[in-house]
Amino acid sequence: MRALRSWLTATACVLLVWLLLLVCESLVVAFLALELFAGAWEITAVRRLVLPIAFAALLPAAFAAVAGAKVVARAPDDRAARFACAAAFAIASGALGYGVSFGRHFSALAVRAAFILVLASIGAALGGALTPRLVMCARVRSLAFVASLAALGVALAWSADQWLLPRLYPAFHFALFVATLLAAALLAWPLRVALARSPRAESLVTWATLVAVALAAFWAPRAAKRLARSDNVRLVLVERAPLLGRAIELASILSPPAPPEAQDSGPHPGEVARALDWTGGGRDVVLLSVDALRADHVSAYGYARRTTPNLDALAREGTLFRWAYCPTPHTSYSVTSMMTGKYMRPLLALGLGDDSETWAFDLRRYGYRTAAFYPPAVFFIDAPRFAGFRDRSLDFEYAKIEFASAAARAEQVTAYLAAAPKDKPLFLWVHLFEPHEPYVMDPAHPFGDGDPTDIDRYDSEIASADAGIGAIVLRVRAERPGATVIVTADHGEEFGEHGGRYHGTTVYEEQVRVPLVIAGAGVVARESNVVVQTIDLLPTVLSALGIPRPARLRGRDLGPVLRAASDAPEDAGLAFAETDDYALLAEGELRLVCARKAAACATYRPASDPRERRDVTATAPAADAMRAKLRAIERDQGRFERSDSNADAWPEALRRGMQGEVDAAAEVASLLDDASVRVRRKAARVTFDLRAASVARQVRRALAREEDDEARRWSALALVRMGDPPSPIAEPLLRDPAASWRRAAALAFAEQADARGADELAAWWAADGPPHGAMEFDLARDVLAALGHVKAKAAVPSLVRSLEDVRLRAHVADALGEIGDPSARRELLDVFASERYVTTRPHEARALAALGAKGELLEPLARFAGLPEPMTDAIAIARDAGLLTPRAGGASRRPAVASLEVTLTLAPSARPRRLLVLAGGAGGPLSGTLAGAPLPVSHDDGALHVVELGRVEGASVALSVTDPTGILAAWIVARADDIAPPPPAPWPAPDASTVAP
Repeated sequence: MRALRSWLTATACVLLVWLLLLVCESLVVAFLALELFAGAWEITAVRRLVLPIAFAALLPAAFAAVAGAKVVARAPDDRAARFACAAAFAIASGALGYGVSFGRHFSALAVRAAFILVLASIGAALGGALTPRLVMCARVRSLAFVASLAALGVALAWSADQWLLPRLYPAFHFALFVATLLAAALLAWPLRVALARSPRAESLVTWATLVAVALAAFWAPRAAKRLARSDNVRLVLVERAPLLGRAIELASILSPPAPPEAQDSGPHPGEVARALDWTGGGRDVVLLSVDALRADHVSAYGYARRTTPNLDALAREGTLFRWAYCPTPHTSYSVTSMMTGKYMRPLLALGLGDDSETWAFDLRRYGYRTAAFYPPAVFFIDAPRFAGFRDRSLDFEYAKIEFASAAARAEQVTAYLAAAPKDKPLFLWVHLFEPHEPYVMDPAHPFGDGDPTDIDRYDSEIASADAGIGAIVLRVRAERPGATVIVTADHGEEFGEHGGRYHGTTVYEEQVRVPLVIAGAGVVARESNVVVQTIDLLPTVLSALGIPRPARLRGRDLGPVLRAASDAPEDAGLAFAETDDYALLAEGELRLVCARKAAACATYRPASDPRERRDVTATAPAADAMRAKLRAIERDQGRFERSDSNADAWPEALRRGMQGEVDAAAEVASLLDDASVRVRRKAARVTFDLRAASVARQVRRALAREEDDEARRWSALALVRMGDPPSPIAEPLLRDPAASWRRAAALAFAEQADARGADELAAWWAADGPPHGAMEFDLARDVLAALGHVKAKAAVPSLVRSLEDVRLRAHVADALGEIGDPSARRELLDVFASERYVTTRPHEARALAALGAKGELLEPLARFAGLPEPMTDAIAIARDAGLLTPRAGGASRRPAVASLEVTLTLAPSARPRRLLVLAGGAGGPLSGTLAGAPLPVSHDDGALHVVELGRVEGASVALSVTDPTGILAAWIVARADDIAPPPPAPWPAPDASTVAP
């Protein structure tokens, strides 16, 4: 009887301490998360409904804790007690190791077993070491020490459970939960000793506690039923209360919340009434995206070449959107935008959105298996901004991350589908990389003649990707009949339509218009002219699957368009796209293109003007309204995102300025007088970034009365960037103890050709510039230009290393040329000789000429002039460098002459020859003879005439050419093969990464 009474008293003491712990947690949560509760009644509900459930649920745990303590206490000697504790700790630690070892890092059995063994060993050692300390405390009655140790343990374990790796590794958090309870249970020891001094008090506390826990157990089912109607209380506690949150999970078992009402209550904000139903057939969803595939090179979109027979077949089954757009013509931003249903570039620029839920996350929540196959290059541009998305593999359960051909991808998907259980619906995403440069001709899909151009090779790669699409769709339909198939691209590709190459630079059609085909249950087979965007895909699929739309999505549900037999006259659609320098609003037949930093816009009708050459703003009444709508979209970016770093949203003007919109400069400058010092500081920093000289007067006036030191500093440096003489506030910043201020000052001064901060700027580039630094692209361009302005020779070694970065290589070459240090010539020449990027070659060539390159520059220039797509600047650069001599096969005249007669010496070559003639102006007809024979017809590119000569006999030839605009130079070069792309670099990616559900 005495033993039972002792057991009950010990259990009551543990329960009482745990009850006090629960009360403390409820107070802490109410204090830390007060703004999350709808009112005081919800905080009361925590104590009235949740505390009893948690208290009752802890009764079995209290009995277990007391039993464990008595086992140790009854050990025959200290050695046995130590062994018992060591065994218990080892088992618990091993179980923890087993629980957290599910994942890609422990996919190997040997690694997993070793990890569990190490944790178990550590646990055994810890348990064995704690036992003598506790036994000693018991013998000497050092209750204060025990209480202090227990309180510290409670605080550490609870804090770790709350803030360390939240929502990751459930076993780890369960271990912390148990550790919190065990540490708190130690506090029952001093309480038990104190009660033993008064049998009456001991009896009263014991029975009162046991009666209280019995009443709590009786009340728990009713409390759970009432709690089921309090969504917000449950959500806050699950996210913010490690102990009470587990009581919520128990309450959901006792009384599950009622399911949503079956009837449709009408469209929610941002939604339309549901038009498609894929909850029967079509639950499996396959998303196929192709890198750098522009819409007008798809045969289903009217392209003359038959590049995409498989995509065309899908288009005949479903809806083809003729005017679909990506949000940013960079893979990283475009893919994450498509996967989150929102415009990610402006959000990440604002420091927001990296916590966004993804397509895979939403579908996994509703029972889907998710698998992805994509290359690591998906996160190449501005990689640090995408660390979260990259590290969690965009929330896919299975992710195959490596460079692979379309054919290899089809084989990988086939293997996955064969092995994947069919107990759940599937969301499959495959990103095919083929059309991305370097363009390689696929022998199975030849285009062009024997001397293919980049466009020929590009089209060949499109055909390769299309073959992969066909193979994947065929296999999916064999394994998953009725699957919905979506085919699109992350962006397009430019081939000089607006003076550039590749992508990521503008928002004209060739870079941002992409194909989009959707084939699935209930989708009408037709073509739609409604303007859409790839961020519309996620809300469309969620709606069709009956999954509620997350509040932060920006895309729209395309279900009504997919279901309709024709476009609704009132549905013009909408798409927004942007780069660092441009923004696009597409609506109906109009495309508003704005150069952001120049605050200039033009309006085009690509249906009738596909190259976007004619600005129709004057005759398009909707142009002004579109500009206002574009500003509204830019203004709203980030409005619905959560920001942990800023409790209050930034003013609209600041958000626009942070995205680089020069139009907002005046409004940003007006915020320099804001009452909030936080806003003034941010406005000063954004003013520094925008460099809009038009607001210099406002900045000077604000600086004169500004009292905050940080705002004064940014304003003073902003004025330096705008061209003002350095002020007494700005100059000391070159010597400031903080590197961030020294760097900002060095940049501002160098842009005005003031070299006082040149060494600091060079050190900054060496530390943070590419290839290994994390400097963002826009800032890197500014720093490179500044290094050139001040001819910072100290930066040359790090600049040479930065030539590895293909994105910045042209800007690095410009800086090296402007600095003029000949020591960079050898490395730059090596890079130039094998340069594959058409747009980078002129920058490198001009830099080499500035560095004094002569004869060594002539050979690569001649080669690039002889490529299937010639380097059009080669002859002008060679002329300016004085390389065009008759002995080198060329001639130049200053000034231009009406006709040029010269005898040229040709190096021996069995290849056909090409004649380049640089005229004084564009549009003049070229005429002349070579070795007395009339010249073939030339192909003109502005002032450059290109004449294909074929084989030319003899070591020297007489050339006579005439152009009414004058002749500046002529050059005969041998035709050359294009530069072969490098072999694929090995990628040390794991075979697959598994993200815990």
